[in-house]
Amino acid sequence: MLPGVGSVRPWVDPAVVELNRLPMRTPTTAFPTAAEARQNDRVHDGDASPWRRTLNGKWNFRLYESPDAVPANAIIKAPTGSSWLRVAVPGNWTMQNTGDLPQYTNVQMPFNGPPPTLPEKNPTGVYRRPFKVPNSWDGRQIVLHIGGAESTHVLYVNGRWVGYGTDSRLASEYDITKFVEHGDNDLTIVVSKWSAQSYVEDQDQWWMGGLHREVFVEARGATHVDNLICDASYNHVDGSGTLDVTAIVGGFTAPTEGWKIKTRIETLKGKQLSKPITKKVPHTFYQPMGFFGHKTEASFTLPGIAPWSAESPCRYRVIVELINPSGEVAEAHPQIIGFRSIVISGNELLINGKPAWIFGVNRHDHHPTRGKALTIDNIRDDLLAMRRHNITAVRCAHYPNDPRLLDLCDEIGMYVVDEANLEAHAYNTSLCNDPAWRTTWVARAARMVERDRNHASVIMWSLGNEAGYGRNHDAQAGWIRHADPTRPLHYEPASFHEGWLDGGRHASDVVCPMYPTHQDTAAYAGDRPFIMCEYSHAMGNSNGSLADYWDTILATPGLQGGFIWEWKDHGLSTTLPNGKKGFAYGGQFGEAIHDGNFVADGLMSADLVPHPAIQEVEWVYRPATMEKKGANLVISNRRSFTNLDDLAATWELNVGGSVRGSGTLEVPTVSPGQSVKLPMPCVTPTDPDAHLTVTFSQRASTAWAPAGHVVARDQVQLKAAKQAKITRLKSDAPQAAGSSVAKLFAAPIELSIFRASTDNDGYKLMPELHEMYGIGGTSLQAWQAAGVDTQPADELVAHDHRVQVLDDGSEVHHHTVNVPDALNDLGRVGITFQLKAGFDQTRWFGRGQLENYPDRNRGAMVGTWESGIDAAPYLVPQEFGLRTDCRWFEFVKSGTGEVVRLNVLQPTTMHVSATRFTAQDLFAAGHETDIKPRKTLVVHVDVAHRGVGTASCGPDILEQYRVPTGKHTFSYQLSAK
Repeated sequence: MLPGVGSVRPWVDPAVVELNRLPMRTPTTAFPTAAEARQNDRVHDGDASPWRRTLNGKWNFRLYESPDAVPANAIIKAPTGSSWLRVAVPGNWTMQNTGDLPQYTNVQMPFNGPPPTLPEKNPTGVYRRPFKVPNSWDGRQIVLHIGGAESTHVLYVNGRWVGYGTDSRLASEYDITKFVEHGDNDLTIVVSKWSAQSYVEDQDQWWMGGLHREVFVEARGATHVDNLICDASYNHVDGSGTLDVTAIVGGFTAPTEGWKIKTRIETLKGKQLSKPITKKVPHTFYQPMGFFGHKTEASFTLPGIAPWSAESPCRYRVIVELINPSGEVAEAHPQIIGFRSIVISGNELLINGKPAWIFGVNRHDHHPTRGKALTIDNIRDDLLAMRRHNITAVRCAHYPNDPRLLDLCDEIGMYVVDEANLEAHAYNTSLCNDPAWRTTWVARAARMVERDRNHASVIMWSLGNEAGYGRNHDAQAGWIRHADPTRPLHYEPASFHEGWLDGGRHASDVVCPMYPTHQDTAAYAGDRPFIMCEYSHAMGNSNGSLADYWDTILATPGLQGGFIWEWKDHGLSTTLPNGKKGFAYGGQFGEAIHDGNFVADGLMSADLVPHPAIQEVEWVYRPATMEKKGANLVISNRRSFTNLDDLAATWELNVGGSVRGSGTLEVPTVSPGQSVKLPMPCVTPTDPDAHLTVTFSQRASTAWAPAGHVVARDQVQLKAAKQAKITRLKSDAPQAAGSSVAKLFAAPIELSIFRASTDNDGYKLMPELHEMYGIGGTSLQAWQAAGVDTQPADELVAHDHRVQVLDDGSEVHHHTVNVPDALNDLGRVGITFQLKAGFDQTRWFGRGQLENYPDRNRGAMVGTWESGIDAAPYLVPQEFGLRTDCRWFEFVKSGTGEVVRLNVLQPTTMHVSATRFTAQDLFAAGHETDIKPRKTLVVHVDVAHRGVGTASCGPDILEQYRVPTGKHTFSYQLSAK
């Protein structure tokens, strides 16, 4: 039994959120001087303080079956014997070969309820390590900081119980002054994987276990700055900034007369913006109705301040010095701030007085080998990659992310929705009204606000995710509104359960739905801003109709954008059941309860390789646009605060697949939200199939990309493609002597109507999810019922195929396909063939450069492209690699120079892919490591191809992207050279 709390068992009681834990504070660090504070002004600089010792590194570790099974000797006696392992902190024990493994669920709990029931087997890790307390810390308050422990933790120092804490995603701190000795000390942290709190941490992610964020010990002054609150606002009318700095003084010795706080505001280069303000710290606490705490308040009004925004993240530094009665600086604290305002006016969210687009994405803390234990470089890599693809807003899904992320968002320029670690998905309409959970509800939101309130990047507080809507949420909201009235509240279920127009107003100032249909989105007419907290679910080959969403957003008042789900796959690097190394999804660690590959739903792979849909994302989120109106080009600035002078514009004219002209486009200054007209940079050609493309690139390097990085492309068609003359062949038409193409075929031309189902077509690995939750596409189910996946296509549809071999050895193919009404939602209509080994390059005139589909190709410009053969990009193999609207396509054998060329004759364009896999290869595989590339080149040529949509979690394809029934006629020419 655990000493101190074993008989109480707080981990089974949802009402017990902490025992002996210190109040949450903003994570500033004390330094001896202002100069040292100035040099170490970010969260991750805290280790530079002489009053801090990091405890990160290797710890002794032993795993038990439950908290009740942990003997007192595991805490009191020295950790010896083979049962003790060495593990990394920060780290998840589930990623360190301890015998307990990760488990992925989305909605369902990983064990049976009802709340707060826990399973008998509750993996519990005992972490132990020594640490030293130097003599120089004598007389100071010694504080132990635990950055994050999943799910609950109990703290011991030198075998004595200290305290207990909950909330896996926020830090816990404890006063251990009376428990430590000079010199060597022993630290034990007991972490339970499951607790009553697990029922409100039921997010769509891996269940882990362990100390996944930093641990350190800190010596704070007997009297010290206990908390530092900086409220910085911006007046967009007169350009002034207002700063209110509240310094709360605490410690085990209350301040006496003579203690002072000196506050200054400066640029990041140290230039003072105003005369410092010095205030006496109140010390006479017995003043009924007149004592408000040992705190000082300093207010600054600063004219001509540079405001903070994601476009121009101007930051300043606050330095607060605590001065003792002798006039000496006892300590100095730094805090980086930005001046900005967040206001809701009507149905618009205004930042610094202007509406701003939310070009957003949802982000989890995740790393493929470390799980939840991220380095600052991992976090920075995420954010810089986002900015490279025009993403400027992030929702912390579904918990407060590592605090270093907010420092970087302040610096790089990202709008943040900060979300409380509260999701009760499996019980999302019951716990929200249960008084036993009220303390948990309020504590998780309040502690998030108390930690993160100084960050300019945080523009909204979210009460959590998928936890119903009830009295506990209103209690949360009330606390936040009183503590921080400067930011709006965000909570999706409030309006989901009570309606978009009037529902849940106390808990949410915005309507922030998940995966609304295009029709419902277009019909919104409410008086609150409409910002989708999740949309365009990026599971596998997905993100269809992203541009259609943005057509609606741009045309509908009150709509300001949203957050794509999600940033990257949550694959975990391991040895898979097939014996190969790869990224695992749910079930591949042997767990019986799981939600399969629903965890692989990112725009990026787990190791941050972009998926092809990122091409569409960066187009819909582009900062500058070009369109043709009459005889002019119109260049528009989608930014809210900065002009386009930092971007260079170039143009290119492509006619029939050849570049006919190019040059620099001289664009005058385009103010925020404004447009300019320019004359056409070229004469409209007389030849058909002409396109003008304008490209915007960075003039100078930025934190996220070098000079020359392309941030936007737009294209207009100047002349349509011309239909080729087609002569229909009779069955007895004469043929030339021999084909120059046939000898290069490894498999003949066949009709193709089946595509390897995407995750949006249906869950091939977990079809039961549709029955359980009513989500997911149904196309795969229909295809299987009709035999589309198993029967030859010619047995299901009527098909006439005629071939003419011309004198030059080329082949002209004519196809007529009649699709019956019973097959009203096919994946494709077209043909497939295979070329012999050695073809390793492609060239084409069509949309590119990356894979694109009929409902995801607006960001794919028509042009002449070349590429190697695409590798399969998705964790679960499925349809990939298509290029739409191709006029011609060449398959190249670089070793010999041989080329097979496909010219589209009828209609004017078709859709083509060239990969190393047949549709059946991809469909039969459950994981990317299950497929083996063929040496042959597998080609698909489609006259019609189904869009990809987002039906894995969201709307299916729009009607215009379905493959129609009835007659499909197409022709093409194949030649070899």
